[in-house]
Amino acid sequence: MQSHSWIVSNRSSTEICRGSVSANDAWHSAAWHPSPPAPALEPGDLRVLIVNEDMRSAESLRRTLRDLGYFTTYIAYSARRAIELADELAPAIALLDLDLPDMTGFQLAQQLRAHGRSHVRKIRLLAVAERSLLGDRDRARAAGFIGCLTKPVPPLALDLLMRTSES
Repeated sequence: MQSHSWIVSNRSSTEICRGSVSANDAWHSAAWHPSPPAPALEPGDLRVLIVNEDMRSAESLRRTLRDLGYFTTYIAYSARRAIELADELAPAIALLDLDLPDMTGFQLAQQLRAHGRSHVRKIRLLAVAERSLLGDRDRARAAGFIGCLTKPVPPLALDLLMRTSES
């Protein structure tokens, strides 16, 4: 696996949420990560919450995660259910679709960050966009996401973001 410094120094010019995404597009820049990353996390150590209203898309993402070794996955088909599961299950990371039926992924991120229980506020968030929209990258950063990937989610980029912990 490439180290964090390789990702920073060789980041391609393709922006996240802009169509095709490579592993180097995993949003790692020196400005965003001023301190060294925490040690890599092992896939089997993580509970992952997938928030997506589309069953096929959610199951596809679950299969990709299982292929990468992330076996403890949960799916919420609405933002409201995601908030309940985040509190009940305390996942390490949540993959939030930005286009949910009951609120946007950005609104959900805001509610998770403002939650009354600290384990919910600390969940790492990864945005998953249906399509590339101008400004998604900046909005996702401001909302506290560790990254943003466009569907179909590239497994290598997903794995890199999942294994890298925010400091």
